[in-house]
Amino acid sequence: MTRLSFFLSLLLVFSMACATVSSPVAAGTATPVQEVATQVPGSPSQTPESSTRKSPTEEIPDLPALQNSALVDVYDPARDPAEDMKQAIVIAQNENKRIMLELGGNWCIWCKYMDDFYATHSEILQYRVENYVLVKINVSEENMNEEFLSQYPEAAGYPHIYILNADGTFLHSQNTAELEDGADSYVPEVFMTFLQKWAPPSK
Repeated sequence: MTRLSFFLSLLLVFSMACATVSSPVAAGTATPVQEVATQVPGSPSQTPESSTRKSPTEEIPDLPALQNSALVDVYDPARDPAEDMKQAIVIAQNENKRIMLELGGNWCIWCKYMDDFYATHSEILQYRVENYVLVKINVSEENMNEEFLSQYPEAAGYPHIYILNADGTFLHSQNTAELEDGADSYVPEVFMTFLQKWAPPSK
């Protein structure tokens, strides 16, 4: 009888020991780790806000490469100056420049003189390039562009220059006769002073 009690006691001890080892959370054992979604390096998380947000390069339209910072360097009666202005504003704001509207036509001899003046005075051309976006606007029998030009003071003659801020705000109307040398060109010092006066302040 004593031996039977001993075996029963031993069996009870073994049963308790087995129950302790098979316990789901035993002392000294690691608790189950919850699976966490991770983000792959370099790939943005796909939240509703981020999926619709544009990157900086998407917000800025492609800008044309301009020769001598001239968006329009010809007098073309077929062009729409209002559309040219929209693009000039984007470029001027992006490059921290002002806008120079040059009125004239292929019939205008002093317009040709002005082109020749820039070609023979590289330092003046370079200064204009660094500070202004040029837009030539045709004024001729084919197209006077009266509707567009009605928002500015009347031109005294041709070529005539309007200076606008980068956002298209009108700043100055320049009678180019005041820049002439009395012959067939312009006075370099006077022309440069004009450009410097109306250049962007930060330049």
